[in-house]
Amino acid sequence: MDDIVPDRWYAILESTEVPANAPVARRRLGRDLVLWRDGQGTLHAADDRCPHRGAALSAGTVEDGCVTCPFHAFRFAGDGRCTSVPAHPDQPISRQLHLRTLAVREAHGLVWAWTGAGEPTGEPLFFGLDGFTDAGSRFDVEWPVHYTRVVENQLDWAHLHFVHHTTIGRFVPAEVDVQLEVTGDRIDSWIEGQSGRISVLCPNLWMLEMSAHTRAVLAFAPIDDGRTRIYSRTYQDRVRVPGADAVLGLLNRLANRVVLRQDERVVCTQRPLHGGLHQGEVYVRSDRPIAAFHRWRDTLRHRDAAAAK
Repeated sequence: MDDIVPDRWYAILESTEVPANAPVARRRLGRDLVLWRDGQGTLHAADDRCPHRGAALSAGTVEDGCVTCPFHAFRFAGDGRCTSVPAHPDQPISRQLHLRTLAVREAHGLVWAWTGAGEPTGEPLFFGLDGFTDAGSRFDVEWPVHYTRVVENQLDWAHLHFVHHTTIGRFVPAEVDVQLEVTGDRIDSWIEGQSGRISVLCPNLWMLEMSAHTRAVLAFAPIDDGRTRIYSRTYQDRVRVPGADAVLGLLNRLANRVVLRQDERVVCTQRPLHGGLHQGEVYVRSDRPIAAFHRWRDTLRHRDAAAAK
């Protein structure tokens, strides 16, 4: 994917998707990746292709903290270095056998990938949810659209009355006065005179403040130009009794599945699959949060392109 915003942390999957003793394959950010944990549990990611003969490293094993190719047992450390060529144990190892890695970090139960060319700076952005729990509420689904279309949908207040008239849009009027506030990488919006607030931590994290005690959080993980994995959680601070909190989380999970299915039915008909300010679409006032997101993306992407010249 050549339109990913540079020098930012993207949430790409749940930490629980990568076990302790085996590599896993995931396609994210337009790349086929292998992810694994070393002996200390630290997560690593690299292209899922052995430089030797092109076999998928995710079909191999993890040995002594290194991902090991299933074909000829070449081993690769977390920094991408090939550390063992069993067929020629006494010969120097060519740099051409090193892997192209991806800087990753775990935080808030998610795996984050750094999109910059240099060393990562700062920590992944997340919402202040101390005292809240998301027990029992997590699930994920895949949509056949670019991640920008999913972000657009979740910033669109005006669709609630029509698409979600049987669920979360029951009490949202057709006429909306959408207010907007942009601070750095954060976009906040709300409807004047209505409760509820939507916040986006760019590039791909979203939160709906449903009430003083409940927050819906979504992460939009880019798979490639035509697919996005949506990770859903509901945080609440009312019920903290173990077991009871999970039951409430289950109810929230079921409800959120219904809401996302209502969205998917419409969003997946949009063409082109990629959203943006220059796609031939005519924006209106209620689309201000969507326009703000695309301006944020365009500014950083164009700045990076200009710096590269």
